[in-house]
Amino acid sequence: MAGLYIHIPFCHHKCIYCDFYSIAQSFDKTRYVQALTKEIEHRKAFLEEPLQTIYFGGGTPSTLSFDLLERIFVSISQNLVLISQNEVSFEANPEDISLDYVKGLKELGINRISLGVQSFEDKDLKLLNRSHNADMAKKAIETIQKAGISNISIDLISNLPNTTLESWQKNLETFLEFKLPHISCYTLMREEGTMLDKLLIKKKLSLLTEEESLQQLDLTMQILEQNGYEHYETSSFAQPNYQSRHNKAYWTFASYLGIGAGAHSYKEGLRTWNENDVFAYTNRIFAGDFDNTNRQEQLSQKDKYNEYVMLSARMKNGLSLEYVKSNFADYYDYFCKQIDKAKQQGFLNDDLSLTNKAWHLQDELILSLAL
Repeated sequence: MAGLYIHIPFCHHKCIYCDFYSIAQSFDKTRYVQALTKEIEHRKAFLEEPLQTIYFGGGTPSTLSFDLLERIFVSISQNLVLISQNEVSFEANPEDISLDYVKGLKELGINRISLGVQSFEDKDLKLLNRSHNADMAKKAIETIQKAGISNISIDLISNLPNTTLESWQKNLETFLEFKLPHISCYTLMREEGTMLDKLLIKKKLSLLTEEESLQQLDLTMQILEQNGYEHYETSSFAQPNYQSRHNKAYWTFASYLGIGAGAHSYKEGLRTWNENDVFAYTNRIFAGDFDNTNRQEQLSQKDKYNEYVMLSARMKNGLSLEYVKSNFADYYDYFCKQIDKAKQQGFLNDDLSLTNKAWHLQDELILSLAL
C-alpha cells in the first residue's frame, strides 16, 4: 500500500507541549498551497502504487479555507491514483469546526477526522494554551457527527500537571459518551525547547511522578478495553475495523510521500524530508528546486532492523519471527534469543503480543531487541 501525507504547518498559536514543525504567525496560505500543488506534481513519480490513505496533519489543517483545500484535492486527483474506499484523514481543532465546513470536507472526500481535544477540562486547556474550551470540543464532535462523518478520533493528553486519577477518569468517561470509534491517548512528554520545557526549568510547573503517570495509563487501558476498544499501539485505541490505516502504514514500512514544509517520505529504505522552514520551503519550490538529495538518508540493513524493532514493539501484535527471518536473516538468531528473554521477563506473551509490563517499559523492551 502507499500513503500521502500533507503537512499544514499553521496554528492559531503554539501549544506549550508541541515540538512538531508549525508556525503561529502571518503567512500567505495561498502561496503555501500553490507550493504544495507544485510539489505534488513534481514528486508524483515517487510512489508507484495507488494511494490507499491520505493524511492531512500539522500544525492545524483546519486553519485552511475550504477553497484552498479544494485546490489540494484537485492536484491530488490530477497527479496520483487513488483506490476506491481509501482512508482520507484530516486533523482539526474544535474552534475551526462548523457544520458547513465539515460538510465541505466530506464533499472533498475526507472520511475520517482527528480532533485535537486534549482535555474536556477547561483548566487543562487553559494550561496547554489551547484556543478552545470544553464546551466547544463537545459541540465540535456533535457537529462532525451531524455532518455525516462517523469515523472520528480524538486526542487526549494524560499526565497533565495537577491532574488526578479521578479527573482523568472523567475525561475518558466524557469520551465514551460520544461513542466514537477511535481515541489517541498521549502521555505529556517534556520536549526540549518547548514552552513546557521552559516552564519546567523555571519550576513554574511540575509533571506527575512516574508512578502517577503509569496509574493513569493503567486506568486508560482498563476503561477503554472494558468498553470494546483494542489497545493496538502505544497511544492508540480503536473499536473493531477502526484502526488508523495511515498510521499503521508508517509502522509497517509501507511507502508514503510527504508533501509540505517539514514533511518526510519513505520508500524501500530511502527516507527524504523537506526543511522545517515554511519560508525556505516555498521559496525553493517556486524557484523550481525539487531536489532532495541533500535531505535524504538510505538506511543500512542494521538501521532497518532497529527501525523495525522500534516501530513493531509499539504495536500490540507487531513483532514477528517470520518477518525477521524473511527480511533480516543475519539477525534472526539474535532476535530469537532476545525474544525468549523478553518472554521470560514478562514483556511478551507466547504469541509475541505485548503484556502490560511491556506497555509500562516499552523503551526497555525496544533496547533489549535492538542491535
